[in-house]
Amino acid sequence: MAGKAKFDQEAAFKSIVGADRQPVPEQETAGQPVAVGAKNKNRVQRSYFLDRDIDKALKRMALDEEKSLTETINEVLRKGLKKYLEICTEIKEGI
Repeated sequence: MAGKAKFDQEAAFKSIVGADRQPVPEQETAGQPVAVGAKNKNRVQRSYFLDRDIDKALKRMALDEEKSLTETINEVLRKGLKKYLEICTEIKEGI
């Protein structure tokens, strides 16, 4: 099989996603899922199991406050984690 062609990874990528797009460096995607867009720049995607009653209450709260479920969950978590968020901020600022 002397005449067998080698697989061209770059050509395959360009044929799938388009010639004008560049691959994302591995170091950016290695740790955790990366959100796309400026709005999601400081966010990570996580998956957790919630009790059904908590899930229903969160959905109800989001509807009542006319916010997205993500915004509602972030708001509830920020209130509940206030003490720990302050500690993280202090550490980040080097206090």
